[in-house]
Amino acid sequence: MSKRYKKRTITVVLALMIAALTVPAAAMDFLVVPDLPENQRQNGSTFFDLLVTPGQRQDLVIEIQNISENDIVVLVETITASTGRNGYINYTSRGELDETLRFSFEDIVTLPQDYYEIPALSSIQVAIALEVPDELFEGAILGSIRVLREATQQEREEGGMIVNQFALATAVRLVTREDAEEIPVDFAVGEITADLVNYRASIVVPIRNVQPRIIKNARAVARVFETGSNQPIFEYTLENLEFAPNSVFPLSFVDEAGYGIDAGDYTAVVEVEHGGEVWNFDQSFHITVQEAATVNTNAVNQHGAVRPRQQQVSMNWMWIAIIGGGVLVIILLILVIVLARRNRRSQIFKI
Repeated sequence: MSKRYKKRTITVVLALMIAALTVPAAAMDFLVVPDLPENQRQNGSTFFDLLVTPGQRQDLVIEIQNISENDIVVLVETITASTGRNGYINYTSRGELDETLRFSFEDIVTLPQDYYEIPALSSIQVAIALEVPDELFEGAILGSIRVLREATQQEREEGGMIVNQFALATAVRLVTREDAEEIPVDFAVGEITADLVNYRASIVVPIRNVQPRIIKNARAVARVFETGSNQPIFEYTLENLEFAPNSVFPLSFVDEAGYGIDAGDYTAVVEVEHGGEVWNFDQSFHITVQEAATVNTNAVNQHGAVRPRQQQVSMNWMWIAIIGGGVLVIILLILVIVLARRNRRSQIFKI
């Protein structure tokens, strides 16, 4: 057995994609094994972790093993890594990439075809053509090769509206120098919007990784205030955040209680910490009546009740109005009495 063949270990299951509520054990009927090339970095990685040069061309070869006694059909896709709503790097589906991204993984790889039929208890090799950009790039290009087993006709008929699908993703990291992870970290905050997250009304604060570097173990403290209030309506502290290079983390303040998102003016205060450095953001934003109506109408948990905090605020204003009204009445009574006395004195003087 060659030294190169020994490197061909079964890929770490970086992501398990579930397109339905559950996935039966029988669905795990294939494996994906990367054929690690000579330019694999010597750091013990079992996924493609390659040191490349500008303009380099090579094939990324994976072996797909059908370990079941039935023929299967698989879909092979390439995906540019992003940052998921859970704060982890997402290799299994396409997410939001930052405008600072120069080279997308999907743009520099080419698949010979999408679908492959694999007979029972056999395997195939798929070669994905990689063409490294001619221009020297800093940091890392990060993506994955995802293999999805297609559901059979029988599974579709038995599942009805719910069809189970199982996918394995093999990560691919490309760097042009060994110190790629030493470039500076930097963050920014994008446009804040109202949106639906898991069918619930939410305020989404996009935290942007504007550098071509993988970031791990970041921390964020974020609050949302109504303008003029010092009491946050949402407050999150998030630990151990990960960011894919040049990607956007959609920090989502989800209205789990079902009160809805009100139209109006707000301020988001965000603090991001990584490696002892701190980035502070204080950003005002406005939610229109139409935006609020859209997310509230489509939220599955919307019940229309007023937030307890808002009830308390309303009650406080009610008491202020009552007290103010009472003071005004007293002032008016005093003025009436004073004027009446002056009028009486005037009449006595005239007599």
